[in-house]
Amino acid sequence: MSLNERLAPGLAPDEARLPEHARYRDEGRSVRFDECNRSGTMRAAAVLRHAQDLAWQHSETLQYGRAWYESRGVGWVVRSVDLLIDQPPRSNEAMMGTTALVGFRHVMARRRTRLFGSAGRVIADATIDWVMTDQNGRPVRFPIEFEPFVAEVGASFTPEKIPVEPTGDTAGVTVTVPLRVADFDPLGHVNNAAWLEIAEEALSAVAPAQLGATRRRIRLEYLGLTTGAAVRCTVRSVANEARVDILDEGGTALVRALFNVVA
Repeated sequence: MSLNERLAPGLAPDEARLPEHARYRDEGRSVRFDECNRSGTMRAAAVLRHAQDLAWQHSETLQYGRAWYESRGVGWVVRSVDLLIDQPPRSNEAMMGTTALVGFRHVMARRRTRLFGSAGRVIADATIDWVMTDQNGRPVRFPIEFEPFVAEVGASFTPEKIPVEPTGDTAGVTVTVPLRVADFDPLGHVNNAAWLEIAEEALSAVAPAQLGATRRRIRLEYLGLTTGAAVRCTVRSVANEARVDILDEGGTALVRALFNVVA
């Protein structure tokens, strides 16, 4: 999708073709004070937390609540994010959120999640790829109950990938970021939004201009789990672009992230 399509009010092109129950809408949202940075605007990680909440609300309306997943020993984890933020809202600003299941692929599902401000302005547009896993974190096929819904949506997608190696020869700056108890979710994983906060913590030390831009594109690919006490973030920044590679203390890749200031 083009930049203009991603920021156009109303339904995105991949949402418009869907059956009604593949989409979900929540008009009762607002920006909490604790979701904002020092300038009083909403943090990027807060967008991902709203997206996660919208996904669960939608799943529950489809009768796939937490108890349903627990009884089958399966769950969802985020595999990748492509997030576009435009003029982040300020504390207490009212928002409306939408999420839609726009495609399925083997063990994966793709959601388009959007946050809207006053007069229908698009605050954020996110493509989020989720992977279904078993209790040991291994990818598994969907339960048979999903098959009619997958067929009804009738669309696949190409998973988001970030190149293994950085482009160019820009030297990296490595920052060690401790992991907090609050970074871990009920599954014992560092939450996908927490990983964005960790990447931005490293950016703040190397390329702080990335964090204050009015319009930003953020792409993340989640690669592995960690139980360590800290991670090493290598930041490479040139002009309006930055890359953050997050590794555990043993050198195993955990997250790749690309940040762009968009004109």
